[in-house]
Amino acid sequence: MIKGNSRSSAFIFGIGALFLFVLAACNTNKPVSVSEAVLLEGRYLGYITTEFAADGCPFILTYTDGSEEKYLIPVQLEEQYQRNGLQLEFGFHYSRIMQGDCQKGQPAVLEAVEVR
Repeated sequence: MIKGNSRSSAFIFGIGALFLFVLAACNTNKPVSVSEAVLLEGRYLGYITTEFAADGCPFILTYTDGSEEKYLIPVQLEEQYQRNGLQLEFGFHYSRIMQGDCQKGQPAVLEAVEVR
């Protein structure tokens, strides 16, 4: 009777260990890939365009928030980012600073900009 009990205990222990192994495998952090368009909260992927220069917007940052395309007017955009078609990963906060005659987007200060 004791041997039967130890087999049951070993079986339950084995099932428990297997469950923990599977659970640990499911919770393993996977590397975040920008190509999968999965970014950390508050981070966006967009590109610089000069498409609206004739409308008084020398540089616009275009991005999608998951549902629609949006436009930012970068406040004091550093020269290294002033290239048409440049893809950026960035965070931002809106600004009240007026950016001349440009009416295409909302003025924003970019934060933690990375070229992609």
